Amino acid sequence: MRARADTGTTVFFVLACAITWLLAFPTAWAWMHHRPLPPYAIALAGLSAFGPLLAALAVAGPRGQLRQVFGRWRTNPVWILVALLGAPLVHAIATLLFAAVGGHPTQWFYLPNTPELAAALVVFPLGEEFGWRGFAHPRLVARFGAVRGCLILGALWGLWHLAYSVTPEGRFDLLGFGLVMAALPFYSVLLGWLFERADRSMAVAIAGHVGAHLDKVDRAPRADLRLQVLHLFVVAGLAVVAGGALARRARR
Repeated sequence: MRARADTGTTVFFVLACAITWLLAFPTAWAWMHHRPLPPYAIALAGLSAFGPLLAALAVAGPRGQLRQVFGRWRTNPVWILVALLGAPLVHAIATLLFAAVGGHPTQWFYLPNTPELAAALVVFPLGEEFGWRGFAHPRLVARFGAVRGCLILGALWGLWHLAYSVTPEGRFDLLGFGLVMAALPFYSVLLGWLFERADRSMAVAIAGHVGAHLDKVDRAPRADLRLQVLHLFVVAGLAVVAGGALARRARR
């Protein structure tokens, strides 16, 4: 039984990356070669967000586990609100610290200001969370424990974003990808704690992801890295607290 669950998780991650990277490739290729986007590239790029969902369906369907993927929804609405405001709160604390050390924030919050960003607010949470939290989280936590399972999930979640690291200018955004890889394991612990605290409600998982797109700190100027570093310190500190709570909850 254990080997079958482990294989399912591995296949899920391989499929999630393969589907997303394949669908995102036409856009990345056009940008790298400084060519106009083909008409189909934008549609495929939008569909690429559903890689984790499609992978979860492909793995869980034959096993009769689709109900687990879509999970339960009912929970205390307070946890949905906390999840929705989580990422903006982390950003706000980091920006306050940035101002306190002499920085000059360009903006305090980075709300969606284009149709594409507004669409991402809906598309990415729905396309990702049924895979990350619905399918992968319970399996990784069962195998590696609450904290390690969330950290591993966050690292793989970050790697999945590789497909989105090519900029419209045609360069690979190494700094941006590095920041994603550094931050997402910590965010995975925070979201994992909220997910468990809300009895694994998918409404909370999706709300947490919506919050991350509601205020995207990675849109802040890169000229002063202090804000990005402070953001990492804040999310890491909160993740330590959340990880302790996760570990105590698991022991109980």
